[in-house]
Amino acid sequence: MANVTVTSAQQFIPEIWANQALLALKNRIVLANFVTKDSDIAPFTEGDILHIPVPGTFVANNKAANTNVTLQVPTDSNIDVTLNKHKEVTFVVEDIVRAQQNQDVMGRYLRNAVTPLAEAIESDLFALYTGLSQSVGTSGTDLTPAIFRAALQKLMAANVDVTDLAAVLSAKDYIALLGDSTLATYFSNTNPGAFREAQVGRLYGSTISQSNLVPVVAGAPNSTKNLMVTPDFAVLAMRGMPTDGGGAPVDQRNYADPDSGVSLRMTTSYNANALGVQVTFDVLYGVAELRDLAGVVMLA
Repeated sequence: MANVTVTSAQQFIPEIWANQALLALKNRIVLANFVTKDSDIAPFTEGDILHIPVPGTFVANNKAANTNVTLQVPTDSNIDVTLNKHKEVTFVVEDIVRAQQNQDVMGRYLRNAVTPLAEAIESDLFALYTGLSQSVGTSGTDLTPAIFRAALQKLMAANVDVTDLAAVLSAKDYIALLGDSTLATYFSNTNPGAFREAQVGRLYGSTISQSNLVPVVAGAPNSTKNLMVTPDFAVLAMRGMPTDGGGAPVDQRNYADPDSGVSLRMTTSYNANALGVQVTFDVLYGVAELRDLAGVVMLA
């Protein structure tokens, strides 16, 4: 590609890149969509500790005629989340004008840049499975509807709200569900997209998603640890970082998506040695388990 000049570098529009990068990052997260998010664009630094409040519980009291109600002061608690995950991706765009005018070129830059960031966030969330005490199924076997039901039963028995239930499966186990003979009639009658588009959709009240980051047993790639969770399983806290306020010669800003809770910082400057615009995307976040009984490991 042709080298950029200082003049053409000034045509770089940070908002275009940042907003599309934020959208690409949002579209590449899977498990993060199904956990609790706690986001704030206020600046923080790596190592800061957030105290996420967890409301206490109440009891139902008897109310006798002509008596006062029973006042309750629940004991609240906190979950500490350390912002100890700071990930960055930096690259140089030589022909910034061509990249910005060509959506395909810009899209490739952004997809390649944000994918490692999304995978880092997802991997840290998946790693929380080690703290879960509940599991069903047998390692090295195909995932079956019976394992789904067993996981759901555990959540219900623990009085977990399963309104926003989700299951994230490995490719092996996602395909196993699509090919399960006991589900063939269900898919053909209620979800033809399962056959037409290879999309399971929902099963037993659970939104089904696939991820290649589902943990596997070391040395046994066919032994997977799929997850069935509710948002109470874990928290993902993302925070904005200090910026220079924007403007030449270095432009640095925070961007956040209010729907997904995903946020990132973008730093841009002209790199005279590379004769191009240097772009850095970085994220600051922390993860923590919220409620042990709100997640089940489905071994397969």
